[in-house]
Amino acid sequence: MYYICKNKNDKDMNNMFVLKVEDTNKLYFCSDTHYSHFNICKYCHRPFDSRQQMNDTLIANWNSVVPEDGIVVHCGDFMLPHKTGDIEYKKIWDKLNFKTLILCRGNHDRIECGTYTYDDKTVIVVDIAMLVIENNKMLACHYPMLSYPADYQVFGHIHTLSDGTCNGIDSDVTIKLKPTQYDVGVDQNGYTPVSYNQLMDIFRNKETQKNNLELFYGD
Repeated sequence: MYYICKNKNDKDMNNMFVLKVEDTNKLYFCSDTHYSHFNICKYCHRPFDSRQQMNDTLIANWNSVVPEDGIVVHCGDFMLPHKTGDIEYKKIWDKLNFKTLILCRGNHDRIECGTYTYDDKTVIVVDIAMLVIENNKMLACHYPMLSYPADYQVFGHIHTLSDGTCNGIDSDVTIKLKPTQYDVGVDQNGYTPVSYNQLMDIFRNKETQKNNLELFYGD
């Protein structure tokens, strides 16, 4: 279960899209799928020989973990459409398992913010979202932030690879991240969405590594 709320008593969440999630077993995260954007294979060394192979693999991987009644938070660059609007997006959405999709627009997305409803699916397109989960706040948007009004931040854009590195102008970004930030992009996560439970395990491991370094080197 989830519901959309506004907390006027919380200045950090005022005028922000807020989603309170109660059933975390159906909650998933991903980013930077870049459906139909075959050039991304060259930039990020994706192991696909064609646009169709990439799309089919991303769709199959998504559906292998996300249930039909799942909630997915996508941190942008869902695809690179030819025209602005939801027509090209819907062709992919129709093939994906989910009941609710929160799309935080990336720099390649060409779709207006708003709510799109198709039969039993709802897509909510925003620029930034605050998730309230188990008394924690998690900020979701396309870009990593130096400062954010939440306990955690999930993002995309920098295309972290499976070895934890980034290419190009973002190559130094990962060393600046806090243990409470994570790139949910498909390039470092097996081209598959990450479940909430997996994400929290990642955050716990990152915090443990930080604490171990502090013990070794001192504060």
